[in-house]
Amino acid sequence: MFIWSAAHAVPPNSYTQDECLESFLKSSQYGQLNPTSQVLLRRILRGDNGITTRSLALDSVQEAFNLTPDALQHRFQTHAPALAAQAARNALIKADLGSQELDAVIISTCTGYLCPGLTSYLSESLGLDPSMILLDLVGHGCGAAIPNLRNAHALIHSGQASKVLSVCVEVCSAAFYLDDDPGVLISACLFGDAAAAAVCSSRPSADHRPIETVSMQSTMRPEHRDLLRFEHKMGMLRNILSPDTPRLAAESAYADLLTVLEKEGISQESIQTWIAHAGGKRVLDALTEKFELQHADLEVSRSLLEKYGNTSSPFVLMALEEQIKRDAPRGYWWMNSFGAGFSSHGILLKAE
Repeated sequence: MFIWSAAHAVPPNSYTQDECLESFLKSSQYGQLNPTSQVLLRRILRGDNGITTRSLALDSVQEAFNLTPDALQHRFQTHAPALAAQAARNALIKADLGSQELDAVIISTCTGYLCPGLTSYLSESLGLDPSMILLDLVGHGCGAAIPNLRNAHALIHSGQASKVLSVCVEVCSAAFYLDDDPGVLISACLFGDAAAAAVCSSRPSADHRPIETVSMQSTMRPEHRDLLRFEHKMGMLRNILSPDTPRLAAESAYADLLTVLEKEGISQESIQTWIAHAGGKRVLDALTEKFELQHADLEVSRSLLEKYGNTSSPFVLMALEEQIKRDAPRGYWWMNSFGAGFSSHGILLKAE
C-alpha cells in the first residue's frame, strides 16, 4: 500500500493556555474543585507542558463549561462531520484525486457517537458513490490512525479496493469533564480538536513522492486497560489517564519497533524519520529516552503539540503530513501511536 497524501483540519478558533486558565478561574466549576485540584490546574496551564495553544470547536472558551450530555453531544454532532469533511477534501486535493475515484472510506473516532456513523455524513458532503465501502471504527482511542490504516491495507491487499480514504476525527471538547481526579484535570488541559485524513492506494502516485507501507505491528495489553480509557459518568465521557501512561507508551512502542526491525532484518539506525503520536510532553520525553533518540528527532511532534495540543487520533497523521511537507529524508520512516486498550501500534514506511 502507498500513501499518496495526508492532510488535516482544525476548528477556526485557537486559544492559549493562559486564556483557558483565565476562563477556568471564572467558571463555577473551578470553585467546586478542592484546593489541591485548583493548584494542580493552575500549575498545568501555567507550566511547561509543551502546549501553547489549542484549537477548540468553541465560539468562546466559556462554552467549554456547558457540561451537560446534550450540549456535548450537540458539539460532537455539529463539528465532527464538518472537520472530517474538510480534512478529507484537503487530502484529496493534495493527492490530485476526485472523491468519485475512491473505493472505500474508513473513519475513526472515540470522542462521540453517531448512528448512522460519520461515514454517512462524509458520504453526503463529498457526494460519494452510495455503493462504496464505508466503515466506521470506534474504541481505539488516541491510537486509532494506525488501526485505520491497517484496515485500508487489508482492503487494498485483498483486492476489494484500489484507493481508500482513511480519516480520524476527534472533538475532544465534546468529551470535556471536570472533577478532582488528577488524570481528569490533566486531560482538560491537554486535548485539542482536529481531523486528519490520508489517501491510500494500491500503487504509487505518478505525481507525488512514493511512500510505501512495509510492515505493521499492533499490540493489545488488556491487563492495562484501566490505565487509559473512557468511562461513562452522568451521561458523559470521562477520561481516565494514569501517570504510568508515558512509561507504558514508551515501552510498548519500543517493543513494536523491535518486532518489526527483527521481522524486516534491519537495524534501528536504518530509521531516517520518526513520526510519533504525542500523548503529551512527558510521553515524548519518555519515547526519546527509551528509543535513545536526539531531542530533534521528535521535533515535528513537539511543534505540533505546542500549536494544537494532543489532538488524539488525528495527531500522528498530522505528523506524517508535516514530514511529507518538510521533505523528510528518503529511506525508512517509523510511525507509532498508542491508545485505549492498552494498545500500541506501529508502521514501517519507506519513502523514496
